Amino acid sequence: MLNAWLCALLFFLSWLPAPASAGLLDNYLSESLTISASAKQITTPACAKERAVELSVALIEGQLQGHLAELSVDLTCTKPRLKPYLESEGTSGASILYALPALEFTIDHLILHLPEGRFSGPARLSQQQQTFKFTWQSNAGPSQLTLEPSASGWRWQGALPGVLVSTHLTKPLSIKGTWQPTQPLTTTVQGSLPAPLVGNWQLALAGEHTLEGWQLLPKTQLSVERLRWKNLSVNQLTLTPQHKLALNKPWQLNLNWQEAYLGNQVLPITRVQLSSASMSAKQGAIRANLNPRLQLTGQWNFNKGLSLKVPKQEVAAIAAWEWLAQWQALPVGLALQAGQLEFAASASNLLDAATPILVSSELRQGQFKYRDMLAESVSAKVKLNWSQALGWQSRGPQALAVEKLNIGVPITDIHGAWRWQPDGMWLLGLTAKVFDGHVALSPMLINTYPQGEAHFSDISLEKLLSYASVEGLSGSGTLKGRLPFKYDQGMSVNNGRASSQDGWISYQASEQLKENGETNISLGLTLGLLSDLRYHHLTADISMANTGEAIINSHLEGQAPVKGKLHPVNLNYHHQENLLQLLASLRFAENLTERLPANLQGESE
Repeated sequence: MLNAWLCALLFFLSWLPAPASAGLLDNYLSESLTISASAKQITTPACAKERAVELSVALIEGQLQGHLAELSVDLTCTKPRLKPYLESEGTSGASILYALPALEFTIDHLILHLPEGRFSGPARLSQQQQTFKFTWQSNAGPSQLTLEPSASGWRWQGALPGVLVSTHLTKPLSIKGTWQPTQPLTTTVQGSLPAPLVGNWQLALAGEHTLEGWQLLPKTQLSVERLRWKNLSVNQLTLTPQHKLALNKPWQLNLNWQEAYLGNQVLPITRVQLSSASMSAKQGAIRANLNPRLQLTGQWNFNKGLSLKVPKQEVAAIAAWEWLAQWQALPVGLALQAGQLEFAASASNLLDAATPILVSSELRQGQFKYRDMLAESVSAKVKLNWSQALGWQSRGPQALAVEKLNIGVPITDIHGAWRWQPDGMWLLGLTAKVFDGHVALSPMLINTYPQGEAHFSDISLEKLLSYASVEGLSGSGTLKGRLPFKYDQGMSVNNGRASSQDGWISYQASEQLKENGETNISLGLTLGLLSDLRYHHLTADISMANTGEAIINSHLEGQAPVKGKLHPVNLNYHHQENLLQLLASLRFAENLTERLPANLQGESE
């Protein structure tokens, strides 16, 4: 009978507030007195998962101590806040926590039931003014969680080892949240991104319980203020469900960011859609919306790294060019007007700095335009690797071919190659045919203001003059030379040079011009020399402003027949004309006939 009374007293003391129980113990009980009491199991009918197993309370040396073999707490169980009472088989009412004495408990096995999954392990529980603090130590590190009542639900905060959530999270996480029976469950988790990513993340979860289980609401959001990886920097990144997301069903997420930089270049990608069969699946589909008319689809896999594969697919070529022009420096005014484009990309592990990203694309039947110049039937192949150490690099041959380039004169059979280096895209080995001769470009960096040098050889003077369709002008011979050029709000030429050896030029003047020559001795002599000028050396200095205004200073040395005999001739000719306008109208020397007498006076010897 005495033991029964002592046990009842012990339980009574354990439910009193700590100051009151301490006062009673100090005033009425001896410190040498040892009393213990136990209960086999405490349950709450409202929450089937909750129970306290083998509860024991002991008074040892004036201190009340509690022990539990097992404590199972369901943080998502809807139940009323009723005053609990202890029964041998169970208790009716609120959380199991309210059925425990207000003591510090050592717990052999603590189980915290979450919406999906649970945490478990040995722990300690302390209580103060209806606030419950759990601490436990695991192989992953120390954990701490504080629960306190909030209206008819819970409010919690604490810290957990990151590896309890994912093996990739090696740093501690902070967590806080609330739950009410008639409202969505909200939880905020914060931590650091896994290496090699750099940045801090915050996950704001909002979920509700339905007949089909727990669902995440669209306002759930994973946010990263600034993410850095290799030379990629992304600001204001967010990940949200596209719709309500059931944890055991297929899902779709929207990945958005405010701005992204690859080195110093802006990446005009602001939205990606991710999907998978379920939240537990580590693979799924990805869709990148590069602009309203350009999308890419592929697959992702998160297993021993994050792999990405974008299989070969047709994309809108014009939209792709417009998108590329937003972040890659391209010649100003150069536009793609038609073509079919295939694109593919892959990366075996995006999280491994040593693993390259592979990109390949192919353009067929492309058509480019620059002002009134048109390139037709363009085909090109690009295969690139990107790595943190080397940046963009070409992978294998990068072929380029153009069937025809119309700039006012016919240029055909254009062939060349691309090469992408850390400093940008280079055009290499470009050759073409024009006027039965050949043109070759020196290696040229393709950027906003490209510049290079065109070398030409074996250009048929006869074809050149006949194509110009200048009445009475003909000739024979071959030209060679170079034209240094630059694109800067138009094409300009500086210090161009052309030359020819051993040819002839003939200008058969109109009848009216011949009549004028009969009264003008200088003009008549010049017309006679030009009627059959056999040159040994022909040179020309060529320059052109970006407006198309060109200046050509020519010098010819040769012989011409005068009264049946060949006489030496030195002829200097200065010509100024807008060549872009002339090329557009397929003429080299518009109104040459009308200006010839004035231009030649004082220029011939």
